[in-house]
Amino acid sequence: MSEQPSAEPVPAEAVRRSLDGCLRAPAFRRSPKLAAFLSYIIEEELAGRGEGIKAYTIATQALGRADSFDPSNDPSVRVEAGRLRRVLDEVYGDEGRALPVRIQVPVGAYRPSFEIQAAEEARRTEEAPPPAAKPPAKPPAKPPAKFSPKLTPKPAPVPPLLRAAGAQALALFETRGQAVLALLLAVIAVLLAVEIMLQIYVLASA
Repeated sequence: MSEQPSAEPVPAEAVRRSLDGCLRAPAFRRSPKLAAFLSYIIEEELAGRGEGIKAYTIATQALGRADSFDPSNDPSVRVEAGRLRRVLDEVYGDEGRALPVRIQVPVGAYRPSFEIQAAEEARRTEEAPPPAAKPPAKPPAKPPAKFSPKLTPKPAPVPPLLRAAGAQALALFETRGQAVLALLLAVIAVLLAVEIMLQIYVLASA
């Protein structure tokens, strides 16, 4: 018979938990020979010696046969392997559905294969921490407003000719103002003199 490696690597601890669960099932408790068969091939596989699992080693190390066992003339290992497959199907059709790993012995091989069961996959998914939420993206910062200082318009320069004309007009205005003021003072003085003369006249006439 050809040997076949395990289909998919799974944690050894989960495999051993499933092995213990199978061995506690009534079908394996009724058949110590099948329990020894299953325990042997699983422990050899987990120890990395799966390539050495053959009909002869199973017969001599698990089933208690003598070293003179000849698998080519004695089909007992093949018969027990067939029984083992049927019992495993029976177990996994009932209480074995809650086990984390399904143990199988493929037809035509003695090496076991392991497969994570759906219930175990669901449990691992539930226990897995949720992915960290990404922080919300910050809105792009607005560029600072450019400061443009207000420029106070400078007064237009006055042409030199206008400045000179203005100065002459201001001097003329000041001279004429003084003349008008002197004229007003003279008029007031005349009026006062006329009033005084009238009063003297009135007094003299009386």
